[in-house]
Amino acid sequence: MEGFWIPAVAGMLAGLGVAMPLGAIGALLLREGIVNGFRVAAAGAAGVATVDLLYCAAATAAGAFLASVIEGFRGPFLIASGVLVVGIGILQLFRIRRDAGSDEPEVGRISALGAYARFVGLTAINPMTLIYFLALGGAVTARSASPSGPVVFVVAAGIASLAWQLVLAGVGAAFGHLIGPRATRLIGILASLVVIGLGAVVLAGGVGALVSP
Repeated sequence: MEGFWIPAVAGMLAGLGVAMPLGAIGALLLREGIVNGFRVAAAGAAGVATVDLLYCAAATAAGAFLASVIEGFRGPFLIASGVLVVGIGILQLFRIRRDAGSDEPEVGRISALGAYARFVGLTAINPMTLIYFLALGGAVTARSASPSGPVVFVVAAGIASLAWQLVLAGVGAAFGHLIGPRATRLIGILASLVVIGLGAVVLAGGVGALVSP
């Protein structure tokens, strides 16, 4: 069961780590719920989660392809992956600080299908998502003792991303008008700290692999 739960938990944390920082996409989802209701906002949430799932699958597949190479350099690879993920979390913190005073983008009336297509496009043009999953997905592939580990990791990441995006859609539909910039910024900071924590765990694993006999 360890071969299932470790990648499952890692995937859930990875999915939440990439989904929770409330940048432009999060603000758009909240506004979508306010303007168009939960059904349309949920379609947008599914669009975001679709790209997260595809990026995670692509990154993890690349990690599986390189697994034999990675195995001989597990320590340095995990250290590099950990540093990269920590760097992404720090960059997110800087972006939250930079965008703290920006206005939320306007969202017009669109259909559920239109919302899905819009959020697929908006999420797909963010290269940081792919880099993030490439770092974590490759690390999970290198560490997993089960051939099903990468699949479990990808599915768990996709489910976690969808769950969080649906939370945003629901909050926007029900209570979006009560959420101010300060609360949004606080959630983004907490999510970025989760990303940094994930990177620190991977980094510690790499250091341990180097020092162990």
